[in-house]
Amino acid sequence: MKPHIVYPGTFSPPTYGHYRIVQRAAALFPEMTILCSSNPEKTDGKWFSQEESKALWENYDLPENVTVETLTERKNKGVAYDPVVMVRGIRDEKDMPHEQAVMKLNNQEYGIDHFFYIFAEKKFADISSSKARQAAQELDLISLAKCVPPKIVTMLLEKVLDIDNLFMVVGRPGAGKSTFLNLLNGINGKNVHVDTDIVSKAVRPLITERFGADTDLVALAIDRQRELNDLIAERWLRILADTLKTVPKRANVFLEIPYGLNPGKELFRYVGSKVLYIGCETPQENAGRIVRRGNPEHVRFIESIPDKDQSSDIARNHGLQFLSVDSSGELDTLRERAVQFLETIDSKGGF
Repeated sequence: MKPHIVYPGTFSPPTYGHYRIVQRAAALFPEMTILCSSNPEKTDGKWFSQEESKALWENYDLPENVTVETLTERKNKGVAYDPVVMVRGIRDEKDMPHEQAVMKLNNQEYGIDHFFYIFAEKKFADISSSKARQAAQELDLISLAKCVPPKIVTMLLEKVLDIDNLFMVVGRPGAGKSTFLNLLNGINGKNVHVDTDIVSKAVRPLITERFGADTDLVALAIDRQRELNDLIAERWLRILADTLKTVPKRANVFLEIPYGLNPGKELFRYVGSKVLYIGCETPQENAGRIVRRGNPEHVRFIESIPDKDQSSDIARNHGLQFLSVDSSGELDTLRERAVQFLETIDSKGGF
C-alpha cells in the first residue's frame, strides 16, 4: 500500500512558512494532505476553528497534488490510512524537544512511526502562527506582512480591532475620495474615514531633515519615490497603526491611501486585501477638480497613480478583493451610490 502523506497542524493562521513547507513537500510526493486540527493544549492558538483554518488555506496557490481537510472530516470518512507519513517543519534546534514529544504522542495515539522533517529556509525560520497573532495584536504591520498574505492580514486586523471591514481606498487626486467617504459617514456613523494625509504630515520632520525645508514635495514624491519610501515607510506605518488603535468597534474603516496599489509601495501587504477604488471618468475631469480646489501642483500626481482598469488588474494579480465607485456627476448622484455601496457590503455580511 502506498504511504499517505499528511501535513498536520492547527494553522491558526497558516503562514508563509507553512506554505513553503507544503511547496517543498509537494515536490517530493505524488499526493499529500494538509490536515487542519485543534490542539487543546494550545490555549493561545484558538483564534480559528479547524474549518476556518481550512478556509484560510484558500489564500495560497497550493500545488495541484495537495488537498486540505479537517481532522474531523478525516475521522468521519472512517477510512484506514496505513502507512501514514507525517510531514513536519522545523525552524531551528529549539524545535527538536517539541518534535520528540510530537513523535511520541502520534506513535502512541495513532500508531504513526514515519516522519518526514523539512528544515525551514533561513528567510522563513522566524515565521510562525504565534508570531502572526502577536504582530496582529500589537498592530505591528511590518512584522505581520512578513508572516501572512493580504487576505489573512485583513482577517487578523479585523479580528483584533473588532471591526466589520477594513478597506484601503485608492484613486487619483481630485477623484472625490474624501467626498464619498464623508457621505458614507453621514449615512451611518459606523463608517469611519481615516485620511492618511494626517499620517504623512506626522513624518514631515523626517523629510525636512533629510531634504531641506524648501524641497518640492510633489517632485520628491514622484521623482525620488524609492528614496522617500526608504526614509519614511517604517515610521509612517507605525503612526498608521497608532491611528487604527483609536477606531471604534464594529465600524467599517476606510483608509484613504491613494497610491496604495502603486508598484514599490503595495500597502495592501500591511493593511489587507479589501480595496475600494474611487474615480471619475477621465484624467481631464481629475485635473479640473484639482485646479478648482486650489492645488494645481497635484495634477502631476494623476498619471503616477493607477486608474480603475490598472487598479483592477493589480488587485486581481495579487488576489485582492476589489470594489469600485464612479464619482462622476452631481453630489446627489454620488450620495445614491454611497447608499448602494453600503447595501453591497452589508449584503456580503462584511465583504
